[in-house]
Amino acid sequence: MTHSNTEQPKNSITLMNGAVLECIPKESHQGDFVPDKMKLDATGTYLSLGNKPCKPQPRTSEEFERQKKLFTDNAFYLLAHQERIMRDSRMFLAPVAVQNGLAYTGTSGFNAPTLGIYLEWWNECSMALRVDKENRRSLVFHLAGSPLSGANHCAEVYEDGRTEPVQVSSFISHWRPFTAINTRYDEAKHIYQAYTLEQVLDILHAEDDESWDYSSEIKERFMLSEINELKKKVERLTKESDKWYSMYKDTYMKYKDAEISEAFSTFQSFREECEAQINAIKMRKRALKAELKSGGMDNIAYQHTLTLLNKQIRELEFRVSTKKYELINKYLSEGISYDTIESYMNKKNNI
Repeated sequence: MTHSNTEQPKNSITLMNGAVLECIPKESHQGDFVPDKMKLDATGTYLSLGNKPCKPQPRTSEEFERQKKLFTDNAFYLLAHQERIMRDSRMFLAPVAVQNGLAYTGTSGFNAPTLGIYLEWWNECSMALRVDKENRRSLVFHLAGSPLSGANHCAEVYEDGRTEPVQVSSFISHWRPFTAINTRYDEAKHIYQAYTLEQVLDILHAEDDESWDYSSEIKERFMLSEINELKKKVERLTKESDKWYSMYKDTYMKYKDAEISEAFSTFQSFREECEAQINAIKMRKRALKAELKSGGMDNIAYQHTLTLLNKQIRELEFRVSTKKYELINKYLSEGISYDTIESYMNKKNNI
């Protein structure tokens, strides 16, 4: 029921954000709990391989359609109350009358979604919060299509409650998190109490200030969604860029192997020579301090000699830095840093 690694309190659920909701067990529940696992459809209602994807057959009962319309008519209002809903397990587990499904697997993994599941999915799937060219906001609420080709026939709802069919890009990025979140709470839906959607709306309306305009909440939610989606794009582009840069630098280093190896070896030898001189000067400084303590030198002579020795160390360190800069500057225009050169040479020399 939960994927948390920590022990979960009895009669509770752990949400995607880590919050723990106390739950009220049902007095009784019918039948044994059966997880809603993804599986191939054997009913013949959904497509077989080789055909074009289609929508799952909808339930046609008037009550189901009424409940579905109640959800779509209030989808944005409910989204604006996300924090409130996700503090109450009975609101979180309130059933939503939308049946999603996939070609080949049918409705498995999509059964009995709840209000909290939709809210968590809209948090997880930024692409499900859409803004068209006219800046009209909509929420994807119905998923249907092929998990193989990605062709799909989904549906979105606008702020005025109007619903329209839509084909989403990256269908897998929509349906996969939905099934993961939905099946996460399978057992909770079976054993814990839940409000009806009407009860949730009645409670929220009773708690609302009559003057409260929830449009600002919606704007903020969509802005956060857009930011999250941009962050994901940056991460994808950065990962792609890093991959191509790694391929480029490896190729460049192999192409320039002889030249770079000679330049790096020359620098290494120069640095080792300078470091040896610095170490020798540091030994002279220690001897100088011992001479001062023994009384063989007065403080004025000590400070004068120490200043000269420190100057020699700084000059040697500057010469190493200058030599290193010359090496870096030679290849920096090609996008090759000193760290890249050093890493390549160490790997080549098995260091």
